[in-house]
Order: sequence, then C-alpha cells, then structure tokens
Amino acid sequence: MPLKLIGILFLVVLVALLTGFNLSNKCSIWFFHSFENIPVFAALLSAFLAGVVITLPFTFGKKRKTDSFSETKKKEKKSGQKVQQEEAPLQQPQENAE
Repeated sequence: MPLKLIGILFLVVLVALLTGFNLSNKCSIWFFHSFENIPVFAALLSAFLAGVVITLPFTFGKKRKTDSFSETKKKEKKSGQKVQQEEAPLQQPQENAE
C-alpha cells in the first residue's frame, strides 16, 4: 500500500514539474478561427477534458449486447446447464429475375 501511494505521489510531482516548466511554451491553434499565443498546457488540458466529456455518454449509456449476454450467463449459473441463445434467422439475398 505505501509503495502504491509513493508511486502516485511521484507521478503527481512529475506532472506538476513538467507543467511548470512548459507553461511558457505557446502555440497557435486554428479551430474555425485563429487563436494566437495559447499555452500548450491549456490546449492539451482542454483537449483532454473534451475527450472526457465526449466519452461520458458512452460510459454511462444503455448497455445493449452485454445485458443479454450477462443474463444468459446468470441463467446458466442458476440452472447448471448451458442456455442456448435465440438468434435471428439469416436472410438469403434475393435475386432479381428481371
């Protein structure tokens, strides 16, 4: 446990040092308008936060296929025998007789 805490603290200190040394680096960003002299750290932080916000609906959204699979596994555990999943029949492609 203390080794894990020391490792996390080391990573936090490393990120803080790299952030502090790179605050003076500036860049220009074009996002339908040219933004001049934006700190690189701010650009990276905003890109990371945008990724987190976009990922949240997929993380907490409805589960579709995994629910039916987990329900099948629960039924198998309760009954002790394998439960066959229902599958939709495959449709053959129709040929045009024209």
